[in-house]
Amino acid sequence: MKYLRVELRYPPDLRHPMHRLIDESDAVDRDVLLHGTVLGEPDDTFLFYVEGDIDVYTDALRSIDRIREFGVTRIDETAHYVLLTQRRDTVDDAMFGPLQRTGIVVVPPIDFRPNGVAHLTIIGTGGPLRDALAELPDRIETTVLRIGEYDWRQDLFDPGLTDRQFDALAAAVELGYYESPRETTVETVAERIDAAPSTASEHLRKAESAVMSAFIGLREVS
Repeated sequence: MKYLRVELRYPPDLRHPMHRLIDESDAVDRDVLLHGTVLGEPDDTFLFYVEGDIDVYTDALRSIDRIREFGVTRIDETAHYVLLTQRRDTVDDAMFGPLQRTGIVVVPPIDFRPNGVAHLTIIGTGGPLRDALAELPDRIETTVLRIGEYDWRQDLFDPGLTDRQFDALAAAVELGYYESPRETTVETVAERIDAAPSTASEHLRKAESAVMSAFIGLREVS
């Protein structure tokens, strides 16, 4: 079962007003769609995780005619959950349509970022995945960031390592490179993965950086 990590880049005139808020205001740091219910009805329900000034965020919600209702649950000083119902528009239909088909599933979260960017994960089989990507609106620039075999366990904490970085890190852990005191050397790790010591060292440095950055990001969310 394949997964695609996809980046969508919306042109300014197709961005949701709340997505534009991320671009135009320093008050909102993160806006992440955690779950959503999209039915045949004209209104959809979504749960967002929001970091930043919640007053600025909710004021923006009140100014949007499409937003039917919303509720806010505080997590801490800067983080909140926002449950909202909004009326679907033509952009939503163009986006949701290709992704609502037999053979694929959109796996939350969908992370909305500055400059009209959204990141999401889609899992499924080859044909439906290709068809879904092909039918996304032409004006929304679509980039496949990563392709792999889907594993829910990895999705719980995925620093986005390349195959070679993962092999180097797995070998290092198995051989005791991270034990204290250290039980092996970079040279031995390099032999295990059939690489030059300098290459193995570079794989490990990049893997360590990716893992630690992802971990800090996870801690910031939690």
